[in-house]
Amino acid sequence: MKSDHHHHPIYSALLAAGLCSLSGIAFAAGVTAPATSSSVNVGEVSSSTGALDTLGHLPTKKQVFNSTQSVKVISKRQMATAGPAGGAAQALAVAPGINVVTDGSSGAPRSSISINGMKTGWGNIAGNANDGTVMVTFDGVPMVDPAYGVWQASELPQMSMIKGITATYGPGYPLNRWYNNIGGSINFAPLQPTKKAGASIGMYYGSFGSKGIHFNIRTGEHDGWSGIIAGGVGSSGNYLNGYGFNNPGNNYAYYGKIRKTFNGGHISFGGYVSRSVAYRPVPIPVAANPNVTIYGVNPNTGNVNPGPIYSQQTTGFYTTLPYSVYWKEAFIKTYLIYSRFEQHLSRSMEIHNLLWYRYGNRQHLHYNNLGQSPNVLNQYYNASSYTYGDKLYLTVNAPYNHIAFGGYFLNSKYNSLLDFYNQNQVATYNSFSPNAGNNVTMNGAPVYNSFSLPSAFHSSYLYMTDLAAFVQDVIRPFHNLRITPGVRVVSFQTNFVNNTAAQFPTSVANMIGHNGDYQPNSSTNFTEFEPSIGVNYKVTPNIALYGNYATGYKAPAGATGTYAHELTSTLQPQKSTQYQLGVKAYVENYGLLHRAVFNANYYHLDDTNEIIPIPVVNHLYSRFASGSSVFSGVNLSMQDNPLYNLYLFSNVSFEKAAYASYTTGHGVSYAGLPVSNVPAQTANIGAYYQIYNSGILYEPRIWWQYTGVQDIYNNNTGAPTRQKLPSFGIFNASLKVKVSKRYLFAGMHDASVNLTVLNLLNKQYNNYEYISGGGYYGVSGQLLGEPGMPRAVYVSVNASF
Repeated sequence: MKSDHHHHPIYSALLAAGLCSLSGIAFAAGVTAPATSSSVNVGEVSSSTGALDTLGHLPTKKQVFNSTQSVKVISKRQMATAGPAGGAAQALAVAPGINVVTDGSSGAPRSSISINGMKTGWGNIAGNANDGTVMVTFDGVPMVDPAYGVWQASELPQMSMIKGITATYGPGYPLNRWYNNIGGSINFAPLQPTKKAGASIGMYYGSFGSKGIHFNIRTGEHDGWSGIIAGGVGSSGNYLNGYGFNNPGNNYAYYGKIRKTFNGGHISFGGYVSRSVAYRPVPIPVAANPNVTIYGVNPNTGNVNPGPIYSQQTTGFYTTLPYSVYWKEAFIKTYLIYSRFEQHLSRSMEIHNLLWYRYGNRQHLHYNNLGQSPNVLNQYYNASSYTYGDKLYLTVNAPYNHIAFGGYFLNSKYNSLLDFYNQNQVATYNSFSPNAGNNVTMNGAPVYNSFSLPSAFHSSYLYMTDLAAFVQDVIRPFHNLRITPGVRVVSFQTNFVNNTAAQFPTSVANMIGHNGDYQPNSSTNFTEFEPSIGVNYKVTPNIALYGNYATGYKAPAGATGTYAHELTSTLQPQKSTQYQLGVKAYVENYGLLHRAVFNANYYHLDDTNEIIPIPVVNHLYSRFASGSSVFSGVNLSMQDNPLYNLYLFSNVSFEKAAYASYTTGHGVSYAGLPVSNVPAQTANIGAYYQIYNSGILYEPRIWWQYTGVQDIYNNNTGAPTRQKLPSFGIFNASLKVKVSKRYLFAGMHDASVNLTVLNLLNKQYNNYEYISGGGYYGVSGQLLGEPGMPRAVYVSVNASF
């Protein structure tokens, strides 16, 4: 069963982008920059003298070394650890302090991602107090809808078009912040137009029926104009499968950019579109329970249907339910267009402008015939967001100072629609009706539930206007000292519209079925100040001590769900306060150190005004807890080329996360318990070695990824626990064979074949577990798990022209 609606009101935004960009060209034509500025690389000047720009380009090792922030750049070389079928989530797993949980082998399934315990992602949201606290951008442009604040990794399923990834730990510089950077940020830097024309193409095939193809074409520069187009498609089954159904997924993504370079500046127009579709398997009982079979229970009697007892112990570690019993299919779509303009107004002043529009849609169809909740046999969920905005700022290079000031605005509309129904079940009046619990009849005949007369539903809109203004300075009183104070003022204006009466008029008027949106229309308006400061002191030209402090805010979490269930008088922006202390090293060439980098830092983050979702059996997420949590830990990272043909990297993290407060809606406190799903340690270490023989380059690679123990969440009590998910370590390996130009033909510059083996030793482990409240199988208190990927083998071929 599939559904795919097409409604994309982007034409007005396209027109606006065109008008703004045309005016930018006209403005540039009227400005005469100094003669020397014609040779200026705009991005490099800002980065070398001012605060590190993590959005406009991929930072170099030296730029990261000079900054006062903790920043990790994941290069194309390290991204290869994700494998050819992996998407954004898998590519991030190689960074220190970043933990990734995904329920599939490709870029299409959903994932959960955390930076130092602060999370984003639709996967495994039970008890996630810190979800939606990580900002994600593509080419510096926001990809997160401001209302819900949660990013879906399946929006970026194709990594072939990504040049590198920048992860910032903590809020970061005011210059680089958007609207939910309170825990960190991730920027995916795509391939850029180049001076010389070129192209590449690649394809892969592997385990679970994985296959895909990708390409990029670069026009080269002509009269200042250059462009690129890139894309890819992929499909795969899932290692979680059973009874003839392999939970398949597929995806595509395309990106294009045109750039015009002129005297002292440039203007560019970019666009990105992606679509991912994947079936999401249900979590599996870890241990056998005679009350749980693969056929569920009889919805009329509640008795267990005879069949094999369903668990990892009995039916198989990776075995999922039959399609006739349960399936869930999610559709993720993203459309993004943007225009960036930069121009030197003088030798010391530069203007920057970014205009963008994003449409995002998440839709899932859900069939649950396990029998425990017959009223939710069918589920339809559709969430759409429409966002446009503009960011304008100036940079001024003065003696001993580099000042940046400006701001942005955005407008967003978020619509959420949820519909549960069972066409075989008679509709009933809800608890607010005088006929509560009775069947609905018409002319003496029973009335059955349907899509238009659901058993449970909600429909609402959230309109948001976010405003931000900032100023920051990079003060350099001495050559080896850099101080970066800054302040930002943010405003979150929100209007909630309860749309259930318009969407379900019969249900609301006659009090039929459960209405999940029971709060009236409301609005909130918050204004907050965000001070920050950072220091970088170079003890030697190659070693620097650094530290930073920052406060960040985001609008109340939970989108329409929060405003639909909570009194607006109780809502406050979520706030984080973080400081970091560390040491960095960058050595270009000394002994066994060649372009070597090292970073070690301690961090402490207080996250307050949390709204914590507590799932309930009917899946409406109508319960919330409030709380605050404290995260602290140490991150270490290193990479080096000790020999000309040997590359080494390592990342290690240690973390402690606990609730300073955690209070349920019933007033029960769980303060002091650990934050769920935060590993105590994460680590990865890898080595690449090159062997050149007769015009062929052989590069064997091996790397190990480790995730430490983590505390799990109890859906049954709605509280965190001290019960542990065991640690696990995974070995991976690959072999790249690259052929030199003398063996090639048809204009190819190089070609390579890669053999990749993930989970080399075929370790069996769960990457996520929780204690059930009985929503899936009717048995509260049992442990459910999601297995990590078993051994997977891929072969990929790539060629460049």
